[in-house]
Amino acid sequence: MSNSQLKTIFNQEVIADLAQRIKKVFPSFDKVAFEQDANQNLDFLELKQRSTQICNALTSYLPSEFEEGVNILVTAMGEDDKSGGLEGYYGFRFMPFLDFVAARGLNNPDIALDSLEKMTLHFSAEFAIRPFILKHPDTTLPRLLNWTSHQDWRVRRLASEGTRPRLPWGMQLKPFIENPSFVIRILNNLYNDPNLIVRRSVANNLNDIAKDNSDLAVETAQSWWDARNELAQWTVRHGLRTLVKQGNKKALSVLGFVGGDSIRVENFQFQPSVVKIGDELNFSCNLISEESINVNLVVDYVLHRVLANGKLSKKVFKLRQIELSPGEKITLSGKHKFKQLSTRTYYPGFHSIELVVNGCSVGKYDFELL
Repeated sequence: MSNSQLKTIFNQEVIADLAQRIKKVFPSFDKVAFEQDANQNLDFLELKQRSTQICNALTSYLPSEFEEGVNILVTAMGEDDKSGGLEGYYGFRFMPFLDFVAARGLNNPDIALDSLEKMTLHFSAEFAIRPFILKHPDTTLPRLLNWTSHQDWRVRRLASEGTRPRLPWGMQLKPFIENPSFVIRILNNLYNDPNLIVRRSVANNLNDIAKDNSDLAVETAQSWWDARNELAQWTVRHGLRTLVKQGNKKALSVLGFVGGDSIRVENFQFQPSVVKIGDELNFSCNLISEESINVNLVVDYVLHRVLANGKLSKKVFKLRQIELSPGEKITLSGKHKFKQLSTRTYYPGFHSIELVVNGCSVGKYDFELL
């Protein structure tokens, strides 16, 4: 579901549901006034704006004392549905409740963190916890470490997802971008977690770290890989994905992709010779190993394309992972469709496709896209 579609989760029906939940717990709640404020100009607001408006309405009609107000919200969430808002979109309705904690609870960090620990069972609190990490690290960081051993996977996931330095849509954690050593402590407790969703969060966190501290990310990944644990190795493969796409030799080495400098390319062919927007370009070649030992290879192709401003951009596409013995030859083939997408627009001009083996460029084809 796109962001434009996701915003419709906050509609009159959902706002009425939230109001009714609160009314059951807090009988003096002005349900009518709350709904009127929360629904104001709703059609013109995006997802986050809608959540903020509902949060502001909560602030207006809940008790002024934070602890009393947040306890009402925690109770209003109801029974634990076991999903943590990660299955389907039902949990999104509680996003304004977590916004309330972030907006109103900064002067009461202990109460706020207790509340987020409970609320994350209904809707993940990785956005709401970030202001507390920045303003109250002495209180929040020890709590996060404790959560890594929590019996509930959703709280363990929060310890990882909440500390991602570059969480999409979330407030950047600049102290962790500059020095992610604390985050590594969190991840070291969770990289082989039995729950896949927790491990996926750990991998995404490591991928964030790799964007600014690649050597530390690789060093951490190596220590996990050396544990010879299948769960840990899944986390490593997913966590190093950006570095692998970039052809980072150290990251490739962790995964066992060493060598490749002595790989020769023959018969690099492309069809058709004239390529137009909307066409499919097919390519093939022979790879011949001149290595003295067996080598594991990651083979990618890089599309260098022209942007609207005339500059070149490149994107890496996965092709194959193969093992070659000394002198072995293998034929590879691939294709790329120059179809206009909402996420990628093609413009006429000179393009190229580059073949990359274990981070090394082994061949390139230049052509004009018409």
